Amino acid sequence: MWICPACRLPLSLESGTWRCEAKHSYDRAKEGYVNLQLAQERSSKAPGDNKDMILARREFLQQGFYDPLIARIADLIQAQCLSPEIHLFDAGCGEGYYLEQIRRQLESAKHQCIAAGCDISKVAIQRAAKTHKACQFAVASTFKIPVGSESLDVVIQVFAPSSEQEVARILKPNGLWILVNPGPKHLQQLKESIYDVSKPHTLNQVDTNNFTVQSRESLGFDLSFSQPEQRLALLKMTPYFWHTSEQNKAQFLQSQIDCQTEFDIQVLRKNSDI
Repeated sequence: MWICPACRLPLSLESGTWRCEAKHSYDRAKEGYVNLQLAQERSSKAPGDNKDMILARREFLQQGFYDPLIARIADLIQAQCLSPEIHLFDAGCGEGYYLEQIRRQLESAKHQCIAAGCDISKVAIQRAAKTHKACQFAVASTFKIPVGSESLDVVIQVFAPSSEQEVARILKPNGLWILVNPGPKHLQQLKESIYDVSKPHTLNQVDTNNFTVQSRESLGFDLSFSQPEQRLALLKMTPYFWHTSEQNKAQFLQSQIDCQTEFDIQVLRKNSDI
């Protein structure tokens, strides 16, 4: 699965250490993940989402609020990928919830799913590896994914940045890239309750010769909360929590309004001649 971030040669696991033929080595952490983010390539000492955001997102997702999105991604993979064995990768996997749930749904549909993911946040990967033992995880940038070229059937990317060229590199010919971003009205009610002016999200357009767009759709559903703690978990897992006043936070937590989601889901297929 993994390649060396220094020389790009394949890594093999030997006695708890990942090694390449050039004799670079990376220890397997006690949780089961491997850190393949080179020190000189880090933008800070602790890049990526912080611990509070990760814990809030895990608390929120584990209550099933985004399960309709997960079910739709799994359905799209099954419709487009007919192979009984699927090598699935989550680029920007966070604490691994999406990857694990999609893996389970694919295996319930009689696919053999080999699942792995990477994220730049070490804290997120620690949580992912500790919780989801059936998947492989690495600390790594989505702009330099430590996976061999043309080795994957499906790459999913949910609310995470990446390099289109890097995704094209790691996918097999005709492989699938499922790209999920916020739709224009995603969490509009939340934004309206904490900001004086709330702007809609701008849809991203993939302009590339490497992929052909198979489909693009909008998926939306309402979020109903029975407890303030659920609202707090939603708020804390978004950037909005860190950029609004305590008064506005309290206003949202005490409100009774539901929140509407809107996800922009693109399914792209790698061109076979790349």
